[in-house]
Amino acid sequence: MSKNSREPSQIKPYSLIMCAAFLWASGGTASKYLFNTGMSPYILVQYRVSFSALVILGYLFFFERNSVKINCKDLWYFIALGAFGMGGVQVTYLFAISKIKVAMAILLQYLAPFFVAIYSYLFFKERMDRWKVLSIFLAFVGCFFVVEAYSVSFFSLDKQGVIAALLSAGFFFFYSLLGERLMRKYSPWTVLFYAFAFAALLFNIILPPKNLLLWRMEFRWWITVAYIISFGTVIPFGFFFMGIEHLRATRASIVATLEPISAGILSFIILGEVLTPWQIFGGFLVITAIIIIQSRREIDPEAPVFMKKDRPN
Repeated sequence: MSKNSREPSQIKPYSLIMCAAFLWASGGTASKYLFNTGMSPYILVQYRVSFSALVILGYLFFFERNSVKINCKDLWYFIALGAFGMGGVQVTYLFAISKIKVAMAILLQYLAPFFVAIYSYLFFKERMDRWKVLSIFLAFVGCFFVVEAYSVSFFSLDKQGVIAALLSAGFFFFYSLLGERLMRKYSPWTVLFYAFAFAALLFNIILPPKNLLLWRMEFRWWITVAYIISFGTVIPFGFFFMGIEHLRATRASIVATLEPISAGILSFIILGEVLTPWQIFGGFLVITAIIIIQSRREIDPEAPVFMKKDRPN
């Protein structure tokens, strides 16, 4: 297939990741609401990973039954992806937003593109030109201004929340890269199913499964949980992994920095919070970073979608 025939298909992965960023931001806002009503972040993680695994399993069973099959040799990679990657990022991120502002937790988590880019360059031999470096820099600086990290209150944040957010960046980096490697052999939904399944297994060993049934039964609460599982977890993670499949983890993580911008927009729409000129400037920087990385539609032959096409049956 020629390069020109492949390029148009790159528009869809960027769109999917941008949608994922918006949905993650909305899920974070909904999670904060539950924490304010007294729900533990650990219980919410148990809900998210357990029911996300069941939802994806249902989809695979009815539409892609053969995708449930994996090579036993890859089992340990899936266990690591689920227990340390997906499970780790879920619990540290949700714990962080239970302690500090959602936008601030997102900023610290989005140190991950730096980690992903450096590791991919050193160990995966990913091409790292000046435009990609500029995009990473602009994206992070933009996030810095969007969440008003320059304000005095930034330095009085809860230390546990800050540490959790930084750990979340590390887990984000880990699951993005390991997920990319596994998608060279498997579909994004196969990788996600086993990631959530092993994360769910871990959390239901640590926490009693009865927690899933014993929390409060208010209708409004259940609607919020259902939203977080579907639109805040399954769909955005699916979109993100589908993006990685075409773009690789570095580009995908740069585009995903649209999440704090989305959080700011949602706060403006839902909570009536006014965006400051510096926040608008930060949003402009992030959008500029995404335009730069999206405009350079180079085809990376190491992207999982092309590795799978070239793999003999």
